[in-house]
Amino acid sequence: KNHVLINNRPVHLRGNVENAVFPKTGHAPVEDAEWERIMQLMKQYGLNHLRFHSWCPPDAAFRMADKYGIYFQVEMPMWGKDAEPDEARYNFFRREMKAILKEYGNHPSFVLYCNGNEITGNFDFIEELTAKGRLQDSRHLFCGSTARTRVKSDQFYVSQQTNKGPVKVYEGFPYTNWDVSQQSDVDVPVISHESGQRAVYPNFEEIKKYADSPVEPRNFEVFRDLLEKNGMLDQAHDFFNASGALTVVEYKAVVEALLRSGKSAGFQLLSINDFPGQGYASVGILDPFWDSKGLITPEKWREFCGPTVALLRYAKSAYFNDEVFQGDAELYNFSNAALKNARIKWLLKNEAGKTLKQGKLKTQTLGTDGVFPMGKFAFDLKNISKAEKLTVSVVVDDTIKNHWNIWVYPRNGHILTSTQDVLYTTVFNDEAKQKLALGGKVVLTPLPEQVKGRKSVFPNHFWNPIMFAWPPMTIGCLIHNENPVFAGFVTDNHTDWQWWDILNNAKVIEMKDAPRALRPFIQVIDANDNNEKLGIGFEARVGKGKLLVLAVDTKKDIDKRPATLQLLKSIDTYVKGNQFNPKVDVDERFIQSFMLK
Repeated sequence: KNHVLINNRPVHLRGNVENAVFPKTGHAPVEDAEWERIMQLMKQYGLNHLRFHSWCPPDAAFRMADKYGIYFQVEMPMWGKDAEPDEARYNFFRREMKAILKEYGNHPSFVLYCNGNEITGNFDFIEELTAKGRLQDSRHLFCGSTARTRVKSDQFYVSQQTNKGPVKVYEGFPYTNWDVSQQSDVDVPVISHESGQRAVYPNFEEIKKYADSPVEPRNFEVFRDLLEKNGMLDQAHDFFNASGALTVVEYKAVVEALLRSGKSAGFQLLSINDFPGQGYASVGILDPFWDSKGLITPEKWREFCGPTVALLRYAKSAYFNDEVFQGDAELYNFSNAALKNARIKWLLKNEAGKTLKQGKLKTQTLGTDGVFPMGKFAFDLKNISKAEKLTVSVVVDDTIKNHWNIWVYPRNGHILTSTQDVLYTTVFNDEAKQKLALGGKVVLTPLPEQVKGRKSVFPNHFWNPIMFAWPPMTIGCLIHNENPVFAGFVTDNHTDWQWWDILNNAKVIEMKDAPRALRPFIQVIDANDNNEKLGIGFEARVGKGKLLVLAVDTKKDIDKRPATLQLLKSIDTYVKGNQFNPKVDVDERFIQSFMLK
């Protein structure tokens, strides 16, 4: 019902989507060597399943999958409207299905057959194909279409949705006490369709890799030239690294949510390697050549994606230091064996690697072919006296390890209080202008609805901003964490879960009319086909005065927002000290250009 069985054992399909991307040759390899490399990479990244999106690979792929134990989903070249009435086309598909099953059907890696991708049109024809396939060849499981209408003969279902709700997981959350198990629990095994898909800013260093390729990366050249025209080419690699780090954060959350879903049959990521088509979908941790982008090692990836993974459910990632962390540990185990008398421990460490707290859970035998509870634990945070990033770890038998970051903050009061030296304001009014004219300091924190700009979101854009041109068309943030404005706010140069609340209560200012030298300290990364300068926080000189702008809501439920309060505390300390000394001059007219009031 819930899982695909191999030799009567349930498997959980940890999959990737293969989109026929081979820029080195311009065609799918037909020799063993390249397919062997791909299957080895699949194993290195903890995956056991490969879906071929609307195509059937050559024999070499099946041979290498047989060797390395990778389960295939094979499809015909059917996509979208290909099932609309056309008898000649229908006859082609009838012949093609029969030929695929005859030619490749005896490979043990050939487990799943599907007609094609996201089909629309005549589903009586789709049912005909699926039913005939089942009659013709009982060695495989059959499905009518990925991600669209179910048909009667379906033996599994690859989808974003069932009749019980969404089974897709496109992005994570700053908490982990959720899954899609109930939504996956229908009459056939359900595989989450094309999960992930969070874009990374292109790495222009990859252009060199096309020197000996029949493919030319002209899209990269267009993106690069546009970034240079907009005065930010020197930031290209920083954009790549910051957006890539966020994509890794998202993939960990996405995969773990799907592993927690015990009644899910598996997932198909789209994808761990980039897709150069459709304008360029750089959603992978590997590039189109299946080479690492350097964003995460296979070893770190396997901590959250592999046959056996330690999992942890918890309610939030950002805490006040008078709160208690509560965790619920689980083990995902689809390895070959149960874990007898498993020793389970948890640890809390600071950024220096010092263990602050630790404990043990009950020694127990943990089964296989499922997700198993290991026990609960809790610890108070009262000894954390300053803002800190901490890591919670769960370790099983000293070899199975996984880690989660949390952020702990003191309760900060008396923030955003104006003094003789500093004026806090939510509007750019005469008082603020006069303060600046007299050489004073102004902190402008307009409410998001008072700012002309784009919506602020936590995740990076879905798949590709050219193919899916929906707002806000942004790819994460570059945080200028070397700026002393962040001295009291722990952050890397990219956003992580402590930024969730901040970004979801912010507005993105479009800064193309600002001086080129002005770089926002919270710099939102624009879509690579637009490359406009965007920001949520920046500082500048206005006349004789010093101005800091933060387009974040500082009012709504502020007492329940520990990370935002800590950012405001850090800003307050900064502007009231002697390090606040902006270097770039802007005109009042620029400030007024993005203020609605």
